[in-house]
Amino acid sequence: MDEKNFQEIVQFTIEKEIRAFDFYTRASQVAKYTGMKELFLELAKEEEGHRKLLENLSMEKITHARIEGIPDLKISDYLVETEFRSDMSYAEILRMAMKMEEHSLKLDNDLKDSTTDEGIKKLFTFLAGEEAKHKLRLEKIYDEEILK
Repeated sequence: MDEKNFQEIVQFTIEKEIRAFDFYTRASQVAKYTGMKELFLELAKEEEGHRKLLENLSMEKITHARIEGIPDLKISDYLVETEFRSDMSYAEILRMAMKMEEHSLKLDNDLKDSTTDEGIKKLFTFLAGEEAKHKLRLEKIYDEEILK
């Protein structure tokens, strides 16, 4: 993978992380309860951490990255898309967040599958893993707190 392609991919992904940070920040502002606010602020902080990680990412780090498999509960696969509103319930925000992470994960996997460059494949595998972690966390919360 050449440096220019690597930097373009990383910049594109940074922009996704910024949008996710903005979403979780807005969600924390409309959340009705302290625990909800804290969860969404924590997720925003994690997205900011992802952005910082990407800003310091190098091709060498990706080459040596250890990629772990993340389980998929597939809860978001059965949810309907919705628009953000200031009066959203906790469950609605969680559903929207799961769908957002699902789309990011699918995009990274589709981009990984569309290339033959092994370096780019590993980069998108790494990025998909980061999205999968958030999706799994949200699906566990939704399963334990909403579907119980």
